[in-house]
Amino acid sequence: MKNKKRINLVWILLGQLVALLLWTGCSQPNESSGDSQGGHFHAAPHGGSLVMLGNHLAQIELVPGETPGDWSLYVLDGGAERFVRIEQETIKVTMDGREAIFRAIANSATGESVGDTSQFKAKVEGLNGESRFSVRIDEIVVFRQPFSQVEFDFPEGKH
Repeated sequence: MKNKKRINLVWILLGQLVALLLWTGCSQPNESSGDSQGGHFHAAPHGGSLVMLGNHLAQIELVPGETPGDWSLYVLDGGAERFVRIEQETIKVTMDGREAIFRAIANSATGESVGDTSQFKAKVEGLNGESRFSVRIDEIVVFRQPFSQVEFDFPEGKH
């Protein structure tokens, strides 16, 4: 009988913990938000353009490189705070009408490898961080959920 009460108590505590985590999640406004719509704001960790996938499931960040034409794409959690590794080896992206293939990047410091990484790179001649243009990601799969024809404007992004 005591074990049954303990198990019930554990389930109640777990339920309360989940409710607390959901309540304190991404639904709170951020005072530093520059969003004129009154919503909350996520800072792009690499200074790039953030794009929300799903209902805060994940975000991608498109970042211009130091050299003109070099671009990085990062897969992040819904709060844009942690890297999310995905299995894709390439991501097809159209940037200002130019087709680019972003390739997975291995990183020995983080243990990431092609097929298990959060970072992708591509070379897109004629585009740099000063440009404004439309972007379309053909398909990206995050947490086993596919997102197709993801469209946004750089550098504005899409939340």
